[in-house]
Amino acid sequence: MAVLKLAYKVRSYSTGTLGRAICNARNHHFVADNSGGEEIGAGELFLSGISACAVNMVERIAHDDRIPLDWMDVGVESYRDPDKVPGERTLYDAIRVNFEMWGVDDDQAHGLVETWKRR
Repeated sequence: MAVLKLAYKVRSYSTGTLGRAICNARNHHFVADNSGGEEIGAGELFLSGISACAVNMVERIAHDDRIPLDWMDVGVESYRDPDKVPGERTLYDAIRVNFEMWGVDDDQAHGLVETWKRR
């Protein structure tokens, strides 16, 4: 079995305000609220991690493969059925990831997205 190396480490802790947590990653601290709070929600942070991963990884792949990617925009949306009875786990019913890229043709764009999905 391979020896695993720590990739990331984050933590969150209570604030004494119901539905609010303080999060940290390295020396960065930020507030995360439950749904409907005034701060960024934990679900929004989760989805922004996916979109940031997509932008950073695809740009690096394009750079390494000398693909002329000028700019990109990645949007992530999640959907839930409001009438669904909650189960043991809360799951999104659908997540959509939309990539927009400039400077590449359709084949290059599709290839970059497929590489991202595999990794």
